[in-house]
Amino acid sequence: MVGRLRGSILHILFALSVLASSLLLAYSTEPRWVAIMVAAALAYGFISPLVAARRLQFLAAASSHSALLAAVLAVPLAFLVGFLSEYLWAILLGLGLIYIVGYAIYRGVDPDTATSIFVAATASTSILAIYYVLTEFPLETNLWAIMVGDPLLASWRDVFYALAISSTTALAVLLTYREQVYVGIDRELARLSGLRVRFYDWLLFTLLGLTAVALIKVVGFVLEHVLILLPSAIATKLSHSSKGVLAVSVSVSLLASLAGLYLSLLLDQSPAGMVGLILLAIYLAVLISRR
Repeated sequence: MVGRLRGSILHILFALSVLASSLLLAYSTEPRWVAIMVAAALAYGFISPLVAARRLQFLAAASSHSALLAAVLAVPLAFLVGFLSEYLWAILLGLGLIYIVGYAIYRGVDPDTATSIFVAATASTSILAIYYVLTEFPLETNLWAIMVGDPLLASWRDVFYALAISSTTALAVLLTYREQVYVGIDRELARLSGLRVRFYDWLLFTLLGLTAVALIKVVGFVLEHVLILLPSAIATKLSHSSKGVLAVSVSVSLLASLAGLYLSLLLDQSPAGMVGLILLAIYLAVLISRR
């Protein structure tokens, strides 16, 4: 009881310190930058424990490939078709690609095999799509932002868009986290107990597609792998309960995002790159201390 109370107090203190740091950083720099970094941190911080609980790290890393392809193909589609924005086209395409590999896994294909085929197909197609967009639509898009990410170029429209995605992800994870963990522990037992396993599979694939596609211009294709996987990897070494893993994952993600933004402005470096390095440093420090 004392341990739980102490943990709750620490979480509250950490949340207050993060809030204070965010307000101070927003006041001293640009609120738009802080808001979009917090949105990305919340989205990946919440989705990362689900990926770990369901043991779908390989698929989660591959989701960034679908996000890259969807974001690039959305440019000519929005221009040629004439309706729906690039954001909506990217989400529709990204979700469709994730659903394809998810359906293959559901039909009995080994997850690693299905994901390997998926990565090969999307990587090859992405190269063709990038070449086509660069030659036919050179002024309509900035592929540099998609590849490496640049939250400092985000508009307020991008901020509200990212906050909507992160809020949806956080709410969905909080409402279904226990069931997702049950499915990850014993899928057959969860099905026999009456749990709607198919629904939770669909929800997880949807959240993966949303977070990967919606935030690729913020963090970039390169670092989405790190931000999806490392928060839960750190959390599982620091906590011995599923709820603790979720809390630590979100906390670490927020801490790395705010610190990465501050250091990037101080050192004139990429915010996405600094966030990735901070998460990697935290993971290595935890790994060494635990051993």
